[in-house]
Amino acid sequence: MKIKSLTLLLLCVCLSLSAFSAEIRLKPLTTGQLRQLYDFYAYHGEKDYLMIPSYRYPALLLSRFPEDYGKITDEKERNALFIKILAPLALKINQEIKQERERLLRLNDKFEKGRPLTSEDERELAELARKYDVFTRLKNEERTRFLLRELLLKIDFIPPSLLITAAAIETNWGTSRIVKEGNSLYKTLVWHTDKGLKPIGEKEDDTYRIKTYPDLYSSMKEFALSLNSELKFADMRDVRKEFLYRDNIPFGSVMAPYLIWKSPLKNYAGMFQYTLAYYELNIIDKSSLDSTIKTDKLPKALKALVM
Repeated sequence: MKIKSLTLLLLCVCLSLSAFSAEIRLKPLTTGQLRQLYDFYAYHGEKDYLMIPSYRYPALLLSRFPEDYGKITDEKERNALFIKILAPLALKINQEIKQERERLLRLNDKFEKGRPLTSEDERELAELARKYDVFTRLKNEERTRFLLRELLLKIDFIPPSLLITAAAIETNWGTSRIVKEGNSLYKTLVWHTDKGLKPIGEKEDDTYRIKTYPDLYSSMKEFALSLNSELKFADMRDVRKEFLYRDNIPFGSVMAPYLIWKSPLKNYAGMFQYTLAYYELNIIDKSSLDSTIKTDKLPKALKALVM
């Protein structure tokens, strides 16, 4: 199938060729400490966040925004730091999606060649179907064919620019209460529970909360999964499929109009496109994580900042 080879080719360009990139998980830091680490790993670039011409981002993974992040008064400086914090997380999520898709392609190839799937293969396929909300009452070979076809549409590249821009709009560039108190990047709501952040100013409806997360990565990963699984984003996935079929990268700017269901704001799509274009975030869609990053040469003071 042509779509298989095209998708794999795109992922080889957009993502690291290594199956697993080295990564450095960081303790809660101040902005000063974070900048020291960025300086050590030469994490700079055009506009201080676009890593060109290398298109490679160091896998420096921060669990939450620095405690003094909100004190940055220079908007240009703050927004650049916001992008630098989230870009490695978005690239890591796509790296994991790539690994899932490669597993799925192996199962599909086996099935297409008429080789029976093992019980382990069936278990893996069922787990992916549950994760990506694919259901059918079909049985046996028809069921397997259906699951493979639907999952191949769902498990694919999510533009990092899309993940970063949506987070910027939802959290006012990392300054809002939801991200400070709950690591929530996308204002995900949960209903009929007292767990989560109570919306400020809500007097008429006390049945919902804003979901909280243990870290920024968890929030972004859940949002990426919703884009790849929920019915309301099916049109966006169809557009992605067409771009991949033509060997084109489905940049965030292409997929952004299909996020109108994400927000009740009337100008959300326009705001999204403007932000994405102004900060040239499509460049990150062509980037990958640096698989060579190490901590062995870190000075002792900086090494203490690593988990």
